[in-house]
Amino acid sequence: MTNKKLALSLLVSCVMLPGFAAAQAVYGNTSDAKIEKFNAKIARTAEALGVSVYEDYPVQAGGSASASNSAVPAVSAPARAAARYQVPALSEPKADVPQNFAAGESTSYTGTAVTIWHAVAQQVGDLIPGSGAPSFEEISDRVRNASVSRAYPARQAGQPSLFTDPGFVSEFERATGARFSEGNYAHFLIDGENSFAAKDSLIKNAKKSIFVSSWAFYDDTTGYEAAQMLIAKKQQGLDVKVMIDSMVSNSHGIKVVKMMKKAGIEIVMHTDADRYSDIWHVKSMVIDDQYAITGGMNFGDVYSHKGNGSIKWRDTDVLYSGPAVAATKALLGAEWNAQVKAKGLGFGLVDTGSRGEYESGAARVAVVLENPPVDSPILISIVKAMYGATRNINIENAYFVAIPVVTQAVLDARARGVEVTILTNSKESIDAEGKPIVDAMNKCLIPLVQSGARIYLKQGAEQTLHSKFMTVDGEFASLGSYNLHPRGERSDSEMNVNLMGRDTVAELDAAFSRDIAAARPASVQDLQAKPGLVSQIMSSWFYAHLGAEVPGAAGLASGN
Repeated sequence: MTNKKLALSLLVSCVMLPGFAAAQAVYGNTSDAKIEKFNAKIARTAEALGVSVYEDYPVQAGGSASASNSAVPAVSAPARAAARYQVPALSEPKADVPQNFAAGESTSYTGTAVTIWHAVAQQVGDLIPGSGAPSFEEISDRVRNASVSRAYPARQAGQPSLFTDPGFVSEFERATGARFSEGNYAHFLIDGENSFAAKDSLIKNAKKSIFVSSWAFYDDTTGYEAAQMLIAKKQQGLDVKVMIDSMVSNSHGIKVVKMMKKAGIEIVMHTDADRYSDIWHVKSMVIDDQYAITGGMNFGDVYSHKGNGSIKWRDTDVLYSGPAVAATKALLGAEWNAQVKAKGLGFGLVDTGSRGEYESGAARVAVVLENPPVDSPILISIVKAMYGATRNINIENAYFVAIPVVTQAVLDARARGVEVTILTNSKESIDAEGKPIVDAMNKCLIPLVQSGARIYLKQGAEQTLHSKFMTVDGEFASLGSYNLHPRGERSDSEMNVNLMGRDTVAELDAAFSRDIAAARPASVQDLQAKPGLVSQIMSSWFYAHLGAEVPGAAGLASGN
């Protein structure tokens, strides 16, 4: 056996098998045979490419390692080892959680009612003359024009990824309005235990400032602990700022928010002056201008996996340090300052030009904030990345209701021979607040299955998938709060982090592989199962226009 093959074999044993064993322990439904199948496939792929298993660990992930014009060269092992954030021990013990918080809050039915109410309000608002709300066809045309390149046309499968072309990367930056900064450390936080270990530690060990943006805090163990930690830091003299959505706070975290306000924490209850149904859906925090965490998790037990008997959702955040932290604070700070001024609040403004001491790393990172319906930088990031793909597109998203431009991008990728794998929720796994859109999700997925895209559905009634990320060719990843759902283009303000760097993307693709191993493939028959009454009503009245515009979707409404 050659040294190269021996090294590969050792890496398979030492790196891959423990990872999949851990996946089996976490998800429980994955058989040994299924895990072995994925291990063997990944090993064969790595060996055929002549690259390390570490760089090309995930299923069909990773770009061509031999591309001579790569815009993002592979990182050496010493550089990887030097750029690792170690979560420090908590500086003080957490407060005991009172029983009325430890029991958690019951928000399923309230949340569903709020979701439907906002959908109705949005639909009615769109009927008002002069509302200026663009149609999904108009949004799709705008995104398509920004995403489909004449200078760098989409390539057939097997050719070098467009993300290895510096010209395409520069065009990508211009289209999304966000430049990649060099020298960032980035690490993905898979599920709540990992994310909240980092969040709690960063808050407890903060020395100067804490800036938190969240869709909501919850009146449960996680919300209470976070509030107590933030209050303690406020009492120590730190600058503590919290921004949450105003409407959502009427149903989530009422006691926690009141507690923080009483302690003097500056809390902006975010509203949009132009559209009543808009939601502040941004989940990010910046600590000491040094670290940031962005992703899909709010401050609640279903995300953190804290609390007695709480449901444990599958979610993903990213921790990063570097120039991208300053970009994150600048975007959040500009919104904070605008809200403070517009509402006449007596809060301090955010210094959007502040910089901290960073950990260095090899990732290139761009931070993208989307405030619809004015523009679509996150969706442009996603769609343009699809047109840059020459090998594979991996999508993990909780709520996949594709507007026309997304469906077309997937079908075009399949026509070029690009492998497309999508993981989303099943009717059983989706949370109560998401159940009204199951029918619309299934209708959008059917033409993708017919095109040869591999669709997987999360399993388990208490295993809701809440992640929102995509990877392309092992070269690019986008992760954040953005749901592939029409509200993201019409109502919900979102933040995503775009990343480049093979080692960084491989880390996320590895998590995707484990999630796929625990899911079940979906057929057209699976997706044609009759939905619940509420979902049928929502699909017919609020998403009917999508079905008519989806390529190849003729007759889907009748179940043909």
